Amino acid sequence: MVTSSKTNGTIHLTLDEAESTELLRLLEYTLGETRVEVHRTHTPQFRAGVQHEEGILKSILDKLQNARS
Repeated sequence: MVTSSKTNGTIHLTLDEAESTELLRLLEYTLGETRVEVHRTHTPQFRAGVQHEEGILKSILDKLQNARS
């Protein structure tokens, strides 16, 4: 079951265990790929964008992990 609501730019999402597990797996995989991309890029502006994306992914991952504990 998935429910969601949006208030003042904040999204509240309810996931069942399987959905939560899959989202966590996808976030961890994507974060790993992002870290590889940071190390491979030589363009400072692109690197900064990828590092920003990495920070967002870490934040989402932390929130999901904290919600599961």
